[in-house]
Amino acid sequence: MPVGVFIGLASAVFTALVTEVYCHRALAHHAFRVHPRLAAALDTYFRVIVGTDPETWAAVHRLHHRYADTPLDPHSPVLRPPLAVLLGSPFLFAKARARVPPGAPRGRLDLVLRALVVALCLAVFGWRQVLIMLAVHLVGYMGIMGLVNTVGHLYGRKPYPDVAGFDIGWLALPLLGHGYHNSHHARPAAARTGPLDSVWPVIRALAALRLVELPPRASARPLRPDDGVDHVDLLAVARRRPPRHGVGPDDVQPEPT
Repeated sequence: MPVGVFIGLASAVFTALVTEVYCHRALAHHAFRVHPRLAAALDTYFRVIVGTDPETWAAVHRLHHRYADTPLDPHSPVLRPPLAVLLGSPFLFAKARARVPPGAPRGRLDLVLRALVVALCLAVFGWRQVLIMLAVHLVGYMGIMGLVNTVGHLYGRKPYPDVAGFDIGWLALPLLGHGYHNSHHARPAAARTGPLDSVWPVIRALAALRLVELPPRASARPLRPDDGVDHVDLLAVARRRPPRHGVGPDDVQPEPT
């Protein structure tokens, strides 16, 4: 296997794991708290590699939960062609950003670190392998995220009939726990999505190292109406910092027409 393919696949899977553990479960759903130093490292990694701030990602994701499979859902495959959701995740995310409060602006440090990463890869592997890495990374990362947003809302069992999404247990292994998508929409704050959740061992290992703090029992509460799309408050919760201010559900902007 060419080194560019291997590194591209590894970075895509690792970035998807960071997205799932930090942005999704910790920031968007408060499933557990993250040690401040680990949170700072993951925050920087996500900004440099993905190109957006985790707080904004979490805020957009909470829009999806609040308006799941309705016209206000940022990426519902029920109301859009599934292929458009699978391939158009970056466009749909960029469109949804206008509906949430602006996140932290992109800092100079993020750009410097990204330039250093690119320069290091070019120096070590050469431009051909770097192009392969980039292509494989983008296809892999967006493919994982796109499959979560499409398959999970179209096929499988529905243990919670009144809630969006479907469950296909075995898909939780390759899709980072999202084979239990219906169960996740019913219990968004649960730290573990289901028996075959492939991310759960990682979370347990981080908890054993005291890098994350799990609740006494895995939370299973539904998303409450007062759970806004506030990204500043989400980051404060994940890092154990007192929140500075909040943005409630009434501050969510409707879909631009």
